[in-house]
Amino acid sequence: MRALIFAICTLFAGFAQASFYAEGELISSFQLQDQFENEVVVSSGTEVLLFSRNMKGGDIIKEALELLKDGNEQGQDHLVYVADISGMPSLIARFVAIPQMKDLPFSMGLDRDGDVTKMLPGEKDKATLIRLDKLKIVDVIIFDSSEALLKALR
Repeated sequence: MRALIFAICTLFAGFAQASFYAEGELISSFQLQDQFENEVVVSSGTEVLLFSRNMKGGDIIKEALELLKDGNEQGQDHLVYVADISGMPSLIARFVAIPQMKDLPFSMGLDRDGDVTKMLPGEKDKATLIRLDKLKIVDVIIFDSSEALLKALR
């Protein structure tokens, strides 16, 4: 009987921890290192937070940001891109993925452990755009294409 109660409590504890930030909530300021080991900071001045949980979501953001950069768009100073790379094997990250990220024309904060970004909303194989106002979540939009994300960024 104790085992059954323990199993049920463990199951519900997992559900309680699986919740994400939602519109109207305040997120905490945080900082991560980017692919060049420079600090990337999400602070009260951040207006747009782009977030990906895996490579497919990252590709969506990468394509949109490259097109945005090609269009010489102004006003993207308050945009921060953060990627959760905790699911990537550390040797692959260190010797393959991060060196390839250094060729990108933009900086991306890398959450290597998954702890910092665990509460950020996101879906597998999709990109998340979080609009912020002094760290308060104003809007959360999930994208499955770079074209739709680019349109939202413009």
